[in-house]
Amino acid sequence: MADLETYRNKRDFSRSPEPRGKRGRKRSRSSFVIHKHDASRLHYDLRLEEDGVLRSWALPKGPSLEPGEKHLAVQVEDHPLDYGDFEGVIPEGYGAGTVMIWDRGEWRVKGKHDDGQIDFELDGDKLKGAWTLKRMRGRSGDGQQGSGRQWLMIKRHDDGDAHVPDSLDDVSVASNRRMAEIAEGKPESASAKSESSSSATSSSTSSASKSSSAKSSSSRSSSTKSSSSKPSSSKAGGKRSSSGRKARAIKIDPGQVEGARQASFPAQPKAQLATLVDEAPAGDDWFHEIKFDGYRILARLDGGKVRLLTRNGHDWRDRFPEIAEAIEALPLDKALLDGEVVALRRDGVSDFRRLQGALSEEKTAGLVYQIFDLRYLDGLGFEGVTLDDAALRDRKAVLAQVCEAAGIGNGGMLRYTDHIEGQGEAFYEQASRQGLEGIVSKRADAPYRGRRNRDWLKTKTERQAEFVVGGYTDPQGSRSGFGSLLIGAYDDAGKLRYCGRVGAGFSYAQLAEWQRDLARSPRKTSPFVERDIPDLASSHWVTPKRVIDINFSEWTNDGRLRHPRFRGVREDRDPRDIRLSQQQASGATMTKQANDNRSSAKPSGSAAKTDGSAKASGSGDVRIEGIRLTHPDRVLFEEEGITKRALAEFYAEQAGWILPGLAERPLTLLRCPGGVGKECFVQKHPSDTMPDDLPSVAIAEKSGKHDYLYVRSAAELVALVQMGTIEFHLWNSRVDDLERPDQLVFDLDPAPDCKWQAVIDVAGELRQALAELDLVAFLRTTGGKGLHLVVPLKPHADWDTAKAFAEAVCERCADRHPDQLTLNMSKQARRGKVFLDYLRNGRGATAVASYSVRARPGAPVATPIRWDELGPKLKADRYTLTNLPRRLASLEQDPWAGFDDARQRLTKQRCRDAGMEV
Repeated sequence: MADLETYRNKRDFSRSPEPRGKRGRKRSRSSFVIHKHDASRLHYDLRLEEDGVLRSWALPKGPSLEPGEKHLAVQVEDHPLDYGDFEGVIPEGYGAGTVMIWDRGEWRVKGKHDDGQIDFELDGDKLKGAWTLKRMRGRSGDGQQGSGRQWLMIKRHDDGDAHVPDSLDDVSVASNRRMAEIAEGKPESASAKSESSSSATSSSTSSASKSSSAKSSSSRSSSTKSSSSKPSSSKAGGKRSSSGRKARAIKIDPGQVEGARQASFPAQPKAQLATLVDEAPAGDDWFHEIKFDGYRILARLDGGKVRLLTRNGHDWRDRFPEIAEAIEALPLDKALLDGEVVALRRDGVSDFRRLQGALSEEKTAGLVYQIFDLRYLDGLGFEGVTLDDAALRDRKAVLAQVCEAAGIGNGGMLRYTDHIEGQGEAFYEQASRQGLEGIVSKRADAPYRGRRNRDWLKTKTERQAEFVVGGYTDPQGSRSGFGSLLIGAYDDAGKLRYCGRVGAGFSYAQLAEWQRDLARSPRKTSPFVERDIPDLASSHWVTPKRVIDINFSEWTNDGRLRHPRFRGVREDRDPRDIRLSQQQASGATMTKQANDNRSSAKPSGSAAKTDGSAKASGSGDVRIEGIRLTHPDRVLFEEEGITKRALAEFYAEQAGWILPGLAERPLTLLRCPGGVGKECFVQKHPSDTMPDDLPSVAIAEKSGKHDYLYVRSAAELVALVQMGTIEFHLWNSRVDDLERPDQLVFDLDPAPDCKWQAVIDVAGELRQALAELDLVAFLRTTGGKGLHLVVPLKPHADWDTAKAFAEAVCERCADRHPDQLTLNMSKQARRGKVFLDYLRNGRGATAVASYSVRARPGAPVATPIRWDELGPKLKADRYTLTNLPRRLASLEQDPWAGFDDARQRLTKQRCRDAGMEV
């Protein structure tokens, strides 16, 4: 029975702006609202109108977005109907914090509706589709048996016009404000301005150079010259285009654009391509733009119909229907636009893997066309004018005004790509810091030419190239699908040369999909030049018709790739166009940069000291952070080709992330001097072969006092790598307060036959159990099979109390979900379940450190993540030594921000609440 008494008793309406409310009448259509609520813990609230009130559930991880995904939903008190319009800040007291109307609309029952299950559809501004709320059996959060408060919100497969966003964005559907703006009390108009300037292009460009806008403006105005020989238009502004939209003339007269001329509309235009270089060009006669990570598209609009042409001339209008419709709605008769179709992450950075996912799932409505050039125009005062012979600065001046007249800005599906003038080095450095793929530099006075030349130059922040697939190997161990793809590129004689193999970067779904696709085009003989083929067991050959995009660290002396990782398929490329000389140039320039950095005496990386880069020290040795590294080219990870130097450089460069959680804690080391796969051993105490200046602390044990190593600096990390250390495991206390732990670690270790979704569910349930004790849990991938939940503590309780508390919490969760969880580490008891390991909280026990590389194939890294990153697409070994640096460079905030502020004591009351006998 719906009731508002509980709601009112929990609030002081003389202080809180929340509505007191009253029950409403039952209506023919039922509304829903999802609030985003930044209270003591950030969460979402689902509210469904029923029986004159809003039935409400708290969603710690937000609504489930992927089919089959289950998120915890804790039923809370009913709210009045007018609470659906509430957005603002709740003062100190119950529910204190900022509240946003994240989504709203109508809901309807679709299937079962009783006390234990509600099948329903949402039709909101953001969420459209089917879900189920299912009450969880067992004990409830309030200790009552039977009908408890805990439910699961489960995303169902949809039929028809369903839509689910890729992420939980931060914008209100009611006021278009972000959480910070609501908290500050900013009006909607302020938010609109903020939203229009939030795209990756404008933010990155302005941050690289604020002064360049005035310079660009003056260049544009001075570059348009009067010439009686140039075509002038008799058309007046204000004509209607074939799309029916009213067009208004732009300010630039085509007769004033030098190089513009009337011409026929090109039927099969070719794209201008950029040449890869080591460094961004200097000087003010260059325009610099962000290098997007997407598909290059020439948009040819003619008579209200558009063709979206790839670099090979294929029409992809059907692949990007929403973008095509947006272009066809422009107030133009004819136009030839040059740009790139991209998928943008929440931070505004283009993401090729996300673009591939959107295409494969046919969810392309969220894609964006970044327009950076204009080649032909008929409309807005121009009459069939080609701009290919005009200077770039003039083409972009016209393009900017066309976009303004057509309502194209920095937001929406069509976006104008801005640039800066000069300051190429500073712009490149900014792109690197923001985790972008690179920059494209273009001569401001150059015409457009449909071929590759040096008027357009590209400078990449990472090594990336394209290769042809010629075969694959069988999977090993528990891996399914295939082991590695065998890849190559064509030499000048038209022979396919073998360049290596790539097995990293594929999702489980992609492994299966690729296996099916490769099986359709087998061949008996190798497509590669015979002498190039390595001695590989279980190789299978395929017709070389697939092109893939690869990240890698460098080329080896024998023409192989090091640390390759799959990025995506290049359906827009012809395999015969993949030339070895171009791909080697792609790596050689970056390798030259890396070698230049290593031989330089200047510091490199935020963690480096006076010699953060490696320096030669004779006999092949190098120095990193002042530490002499012997045998730096010894390969530690055979499959990936990762060397001892690469490992040391990783720890040195990422020390700013690693040390806050690692420094001044007793360590246990996993050493593999000969490399992963060879002899490895665990070491707790320093040996005679270790440097004397490494810090240590004496700890009393049953057999007497023993020294334990710890570190304080990047140099000491490198010193341990020099000794063959790969993994760092640490105590839950610091050397200055050994007997009082300052954190708890809960290890979620799934059985081999346990699905990843079960691990996700258990993590959410454990998080909720800790939240009920007012403890905040932070999430970490282990780099192995499971997850860690880390709880920050104020050092107060002793080891026995901490371990007993962790055990009590785990027992409570296991009692609630015996079909999912076990505290028994035996293989028989763990079958199909997640082993909840609390034993890492005893004295002397350790857990892997955040940002520690693991001695496993692929060089995975134990990585802190945000809770909203946990989902079916994330795996425990998702981040590796190769791809983690880019993630860290792109983060705007530490995933564990607020860790120290969340520390709580293990008080007697909290221990009793957990079920301990105190």
